[in-house]
Amino acid sequence: MLALDRTTSGRTYDLDGRLRVEASRISKAAVNPYLGREIPDFATLGLDPSRTYQLLRDPDELRCAAPTFNNLPLLSQHVPVTARDHRPDLVVGATGTDARFDAPYLINSLVLWSALAIEGVESGTRAELSAAYRYRCILEPGTHEGVRFDACMTALVGNHVALVSSGRCGADVVVGDMLPLSYAARFPETVRIGVL
Repeated sequence: MLALDRTTSGRTYDLDGRLRVEASRISKAAVNPYLGREIPDFATLGLDPSRTYQLLRDPDELRCAAPTFNNLPLLSQHVPVTARDHRPDLVVGATGTDARFDAPYLINSLVLWSALAIEGVESGTRAELSAAYRYRCILEPGTHEGVRFDACMTALVGNHVALVSSGRCGADVVVGDMLPLSYAARFPETVRIGVL
């Protein structure tokens, strides 16, 4: 269970209402289900596109990949982005420059620029985080903390982090802690004049 301390916070708001979060869990080492078609090079690997495979997001691989999760776009939807296909309509913030692995979590600071995204975080409707990354799949089964897996993710490289209602990593991978006072209550003038 995730303990939320409502008396202290790693959250701050600047004068324009942007939300900065000192540290958020953006991913974690775990075994999670993936459809075969979601796995890179699934056909070459001989995987069934409609079968569910259990993949390990290895702690050592996350530790090595941490720097690649710096300065990434924070998106309102899970969509791969590149410089040629930037999708500014989906960008609501960014990750910071201090990504680190603190087992089992990949942690980084965040900034949210969009009032709608901030409201989604504060209401809890879109407070979970889901990291997107490139990786290589190694078909070597095993167990991680007593959970069996079919393959391991290696050579991870971050692409973006998305705000989601329910992430694959679980409810403990969430935007910082929750504060009782809503965005609209803190910044009524931005909501009233509709600038954000």
